[in-house]
Amino acid sequence: MHRTKTFFFVVFQTGDFWEKMGKITILGSAAAEGIPAMFCNCRVCTEAWKNGGKDRRMRAAYKLNDHVRIDFGPDTFCQELKYQLRSENLKHLFITHSHEDHLYCDLLDYRRPGFSVVAEDNILNIYGNVGVMDAIYTHFAKKRCNFPFYRLNPVEVTAFEPVELPGEDMTFYPMIANHMPTEKPNFYVIRHGKKWLMIANDTGYFCEEDWQFLEKLHVRFAVVITDCTGGIRDIRDGHMSGKYVIDTKKRLEEMGCVDEETKYFINHFSHNGRLTHAEFEAHYDPYGIQIGFDGLEIEY
Repeated sequence: MHRTKTFFFVVFQTGDFWEKMGKITILGSAAAEGIPAMFCNCRVCTEAWKNGGKDRRMRAAYKLNDHVRIDFGPDTFCQELKYQLRSENLKHLFITHSHEDHLYCDLLDYRRPGFSVVAEDNILNIYGNVGVMDAIYTHFAKKRCNFPFYRLNPVEVTAFEPVELPGEDMTFYPMIANHMPTEKPNFYVIRHGKKWLMIANDTGYFCEEDWQFLEKLHVRFAVVITDCTGGIRDIRDGHMSGKYVIDTKKRLEEMGCVDEETKYFINHFSHNGRLTHAEFEAHYDPYGIQIGFDGLEIEY
């Protein structure tokens, strides 16, 4: 006697089940010096050598998918190897500002023939403010080669004016970063499908123009990543840490931009912040703030 097995397939079509899920990968979580910093024997750097793991940090950068990244610092090649990034697939590179831990132009030289094989139609669009464009143009002027030779397309961005990436179903909104007086640095608010993200390192407490724009935009963020360079010290301008990190989250909550479903992180840490990863967690966990680390994948 043979028994027949019956299989049942249950399909759910409610809520966000059918929405395409996205993922942010934190490629680096440190400020300019990295952790452990070169030549340094402070307590945080000593602990990083001893502990490894989340306490060792490359310079801050982010991958949104194979085609889209934010920032391109001196650790990019190491990140390429560690996370198998395959940068020949990169199409859109958003730069926050011209500091070399976020824009390391020398690595772009390797797109030229003789160093790499890049198809003529494989164009890398690089987006940034006037200061970023100046840095890129100055660098390549020294090479006496035009941008098509490197398959590069620099695109200047303006605060609050959307940059559409139709092929990715993304819109980037450059915000005004409270960071450096010599240029107009940016952080980014991003629409991906029906989800909204904010990646905001290298900024102090947001400028009032940012708050006004967010009020008008009136969206709920699935993911927020803000600066916390100075640990628990109360730093408001240039970078953000201490009570200003907490105040930023509270104001976003009051505006309805952040709620209990928002994945809220801090990132871009300096050894001068004087905290290990575990010490960051102990301080910020009670406020519903999670701690970024190299290789962290945040799904949304």
